[in-house]
Amino acid sequence: MEGYSISQAAERFGIEPHTLRFYEKEGIIHPQRTQNGIRVYTEENLGQLEMVLCLKSTGMPLKDIKRYFDLVEQGDETLEERLRIFKEHRAHVLEGIAELQKHLEKIEHKIAYLKKQGA
Repeated sequence: MEGYSISQAAERFGIEPHTLRFYEKEGIIHPQRTQNGIRVYTEENLGQLEMVLCLKSTGMPLKDIKRYFDLVEQGDETLEERLRIFKEHRAHVLEGIAELQKHLEKIEHKIAYLKKQGA
């Protein structure tokens, strides 16, 4: 069986193996198992994990991430709902970017002020 061990997969994404076991326990990622029960992560699993980490780092709650992956498993009849999930999440991410941009502008203003003061 070709693929990646749990430690290889974790290292690839800079996370701990227990994080992968947690995502498996939550039913989000489904690695294959050898006859001895050792987890083997496929390229597909790594792609799923990359999406999980993207969604998580952009503020999507774990229950919504799980919902998305449950819909993926159900097949193409869920495409519209998956699109809705991503459109709603995109709006959330854009709101966060706008908020961060406002904060950055304040920081830039303060830097310019302090430079002017001779700091």
